[in-house]
Amino acid sequence: MIKGIAFDLQFTIVYLENFTLGKWFIHFDAGFVKVMDYLTDLGIQYDPKRLKRTLRRIRNKYFALTITEDQQYFTEEILRDTFTKREVTLNSEQFTKCVQLYHSVEIPAWKLFPKARDTLAHLSKEYKLALITNASQFVTDAVLKNQQIDQHFDFVYTKARKPRFPAFQKFKEALNANFNELVMVGDDINADIKPAAELGMKTIHAYRGYEYLQHHAQLNVTPNKKIDKFEDVVQTIDELNR
Repeated sequence: MIKGIAFDLQFTIVYLENFTLGKWFIHFDAGFVKVMDYLTDLGIQYDPKRLKRTLRRIRNKYFALTITEDQQYFTEEILRDTFTKREVTLNSEQFTKCVQLYHSVEIPAWKLFPKARDTLAHLSKEYKLALITNASQFVTDAVLKNQQIDQHFDFVYTKARKPRFPAFQKFKEALNANFNELVMVGDDINADIKPAAELGMKTIHAYRGYEYLQHHAQLNVTPNKKIDKFEDVVQTIDELNR
């Protein structure tokens, strides 16, 4: 008997139109323009060209580590390294504001997959729902609120650093369940499906026609079910419950 269902957020429940990594970075670059405007308003001296080049170099470095080490790095780390390199000094409140501005163009760009809101509402009447995402608390909260789906989740685990296990284990402990009584729904074979399956969870691969990182498509991982429409989660859960 299934006791709970966990979902990834980005590219599982919400998506970016005509997605490419380049277009995603364009959203971040537009947000960084707002960051630089904020630094100017604070009276901080900096070279705009050097600051932008430093950001892109450090962001690319962390993205390369994400690919080679299967490790997630976050905006705070990217911006902190960038500002340190360019000797930009901020207090904690100012730094937090920069993080928020950096994501301010990206957040409203996320769109809800068709029927996702109704599907989550339906499932939440019968199951405990969780969100296990590598996104930050700020981005997650903003996206959930914008899409009016925050009320459907009983547990939200952000900065999960998937494919590591701790967030999955916290969900299990929160429900006092066995792993085989839990389901993971996600688009990323490596970050979502592989660790959940290794722990003994049932898995539903929300396939979008591509893997976020191409080499993940080569992983020999077989989910319990592959779907291409979000609403198919309902029927699949019924099948897994038999």
